[in-house]
Amino acid sequence: MENKIAAAVQRYDMFAPGDRVTVGLSGGADSCALLLGLLALKDRIGITVSACHINHCLRGEESDGDERFVRELCESREVPLEVFRVDVRSAAVKHESLEETARRLRYGCFDGITAGGSKIATAHTANDSAETVLMNMIRGTGTKGLAGIPPVRDMFVRPLIFCTREDTEEYCRQNGINFVTDSSNLSDDYTRNRIRHKVLPLLSEFNPSVIAALSRMTEAVGDDAAFLDAYAAECAEKCVFGAGYDSRKLKELPNAVKARIIAAELKKNGVEPTKLRIDQCAEIIGKGMGKVNLCKDRFALVRKKVFFVKMEIQNYRRH
Repeated sequence: MENKIAAAVQRYDMFAPGDRVTVGLSGGADSCALLLGLLALKDRIGITVSACHINHCLRGEESDGDERFVRELCESREVPLEVFRVDVRSAAVKHESLEETARRLRYGCFDGITAGGSKIATAHTANDSAETVLMNMIRGTGTKGLAGIPPVRDMFVRPLIFCTREDTEEYCRQNGINFVTDSSNLSDDYTRNRIRHKVLPLLSEFNPSVIAALSRMTEAVGDDAAFLDAYAAECAEKCVFGAGYDSRKLKELPNAVKARIIAAELKKNGVEPTKLRIDQCAEIIGKGMGKVNLCKDRFALVRKKVFFVKMEIQNYRRH
């Protein structure tokens, strides 16, 4: 497994000599294997390794037991550990699931670590990426969705992206390390778990190496998506006009490039770049004029051959 980690680190240029790396350590097989693997490779790569654990306080004594296990593991390996306790249920807001709240709080903790200059290594495996691809396909997706979990995103790296869940469990056994099992992962209440427990085993009947096959696909699609993103950024610079983009130049671009430029402009203005919104923007760009209400006070416009996104405060009269 260490060779797979080293291959991923090199393939995606995850670390530079002298990097500080914090492992997101849940206590499960994947994160324990990640910690052990990076400790084994740290001198070769030239990094220092620490860990963080986030207790979401969702499973009572089980959550506290996970925290104790992580503390003992890090103490036995002399790994610096930072523990965060977050009360997910108390922090939940309207229209946000517990899973979404947990993710928001978790990344809030990570923000503090990255602000200090440390990279975060998360224990996402090839299985996790395959599950993500299938979830994206069910919902409808483009190339980015088919590329699965990105191996590198800003200060976040996924050194286990070439490893399977079976790899991590076997690596823990070889190293004499126990690991905890999150009981929520056994439930089929979540879409990801149903894909993990039902869809992937069914696909394995058609291809026993389905995880490896999907991993090859995500790697190839990810390369294509990265190239298109870079090319779209170059094209966008050539289309800049005033505070927006020359709609005539945008109109002539291939759809794959144009969609990326539109999506980037929407994100920059705080708008989620859904396919519907991108298509609506492409439509007014094609017409050379028009206006689209993207959400609340955000509008996309084409005026005087310029495409741009702006905020408009609507005034409503009472009758």
